[in-house]
Amino acid sequence: MFKKIFAGLMGMVFATGIGMTAVHAYEIKPAKLWVTAIAIGTPIEGAEITVGDESCTTGKNGTCVFELKPGTYEISVHEHSGASAHTKVSLNEKDIRFISLDLGASALHPSGHH
Repeated sequence: MFKKIFAGLMGMVFATGIGMTAVHAYEIKPAKLWVTAIAIGTPIEGAEITVGDESCTTGKNGTCVFELKPGTYEISVHEHSGASAHTKVSLNEKDIRFISLDLGASALHPSGHH
């Protein structure tokens, strides 16, 4: 009789989920990285920014925004005149970082604008 009661209780325990382990996947929150291409303080439109395997062409504000997994990334900026700049950044989960890469005066049009 004790075995039947014990078996019945164990069946109830497993049927209601008590004693069962639940597995929850841990979702990694991305970091956000704003990269701005500038030439002596002026935003560069049309520059190509690459971060890791992702790339973007800048708009009028000279900025591209990336959402990335935690890690270390190589950042490169190339402008159509041939000017370029490079740096590295290490990102943690949920970081928010702003980076400006100055391409120097050679990236500016002779008018002082891009």
